[in-house]
Amino acid sequence: MSPAPENHLSASDHVPTDVPTSKRLLDQHTVVIQALGGSLVLAPIDLSKSNLKILDSATADGHWLHELATSHATSHGNRYIGTDINTGFFPKSHGPQYQFYKHNMANAWPLEEHSTFDLVHQRLSLPGAAPASLSQAVQNLFALVKPGGWIQLVEAEQVAPDSGPVFLEFLELVRAVFDTTGAGWKYAGEMRGWLETAGAVDIEEISVDMALGATNKNRELIEIGASSTAGAMTGLIMHAKAMGLKTALTEESLNTLPERLYTELIETGAHYPLRAVWGRKKL
Repeated sequence: MSPAPENHLSASDHVPTDVPTSKRLLDQHTVVIQALGGSLVLAPIDLSKSNLKILDSATADGHWLHELATSHATSHGNRYIGTDINTGFFPKSHGPQYQFYKHNMANAWPLEEHSTFDLVHQRLSLPGAAPASLSQAVQNLFALVKPGGWIQLVEAEQVAPDSGPVFLEFLELVRAVFDTTGAGWKYAGEMRGWLETAGAVDIEEISVDMALGATNKNRELIEIGASSTAGAMTGLIMHAKAMGLKTALTEESLNTLPERLYTELIETGAHYPLRAVWGRKKL
């Protein structure tokens, strides 16, 4: 685990390490939260309570944790834990209620963390557990939930109803990457069953439309939805090339995908559904 955070920092002193990446992630986060009806947490946990312990797995720069903490600033003694396999995005400074440490969701967490969290959250990250079993990754997360606590998972369904041809190219690439790694691309629809197998009760599930670019009715979110989605393409393309992935996309189509996707999203937009599932551990 990481050393204890600097105690002289306040809750608002959340300073990112990689500012451009953090901005892209925050823009994406803003569009995701809009799709989820403005809610960071859909599970019916009482966040006004004090001394809660909350995990954000695959936290990146911890923006979800930071927004949750600042929106419940009257709660006292809460602990906000962020884990990620890539520590390079962890904030370089943060308030004393935060802790960040390296962990691969494909592996079991330390035993001392089991059954200690009031809320476990993970979003848009589950395929990263591959080639390990995604169902095992969900079980690893659920093992952290304390009796009576909640888990919430949010993932893209990897479909694109009423979307343009360039967005469908992006979708083809994503599906090919996930099929090749062993994650498969239909994992979002499996999450409820994996939680049931893990022992969760009171499970709820919703599917919502994430409107990207011009399809978003909030004019302020059109550009950030387009830029954050297109901005993620460079890393995806590099990963696909490193894998030696073969798709129907030509080399030119692949190399120009970020720019073409941004243009299409600004002009016509896309629909990219998300599935959210949450459940409780029995008392």
